[in-house]
Amino acid sequence: MEIEVIKKEKLKDYRHLMLSYIYDELDTYEDDLDCEYICLAATVSNEDGLIIPVSVLVCLMEPFGDVAVLSIYTLPNYRRRGFASALLDKAVFVARQLFIFEEDEDEEDINLKAIYRLRAEQREVFETFLKKNHFVDFILLDEDDDPQVWAAMAEYRFYRLPENDD
Repeated sequence: MEIEVIKKEKLKDYRHLMLSYIYDELDTYEDDLDCEYICLAATVSNEDGLIIPVSVLVCLMEPFGDVAVLSIYTLPNYRRRGFASALLDKAVFVARQLFIFEEDEDEEDINLKAIYRLRAEQREVFETFLKKNHFVDFILLDEDDDPQVWAAMAEYRFYRLPENDD
């Protein structure tokens, strides 16, 4: 498995792995995607040696460093092999690199958030995946809809690295 950053010029290659409204938003976005979004794909080589995307994660960088998971999808034949979890790990790594500390801060919390609307049987599977990836605080946002709208949050503590005095 390889993880690659999705660039604007290659966005169409990943369309089938994104929610349509997320793809449309990214497609109409004027600037480089990595200014506000973390767009990652997990790829594998098939039997012919072709590189194919099997899982895609799209996150939005929010003010103060929070990261919102907008879309995550893995092709059915590739599920339960760690592709989506690897993408989430990479998104946290990227967020750590992008986070800017204020001068007087030693540490800061950054939240990884997910909001989802799934039917009960799908929600149970997705929430198992989220729990495995350190998401907590599952909250029912709207119970009038069927499927209902839920939110979950994972908290990561980011520490300032000591300066090197070479």
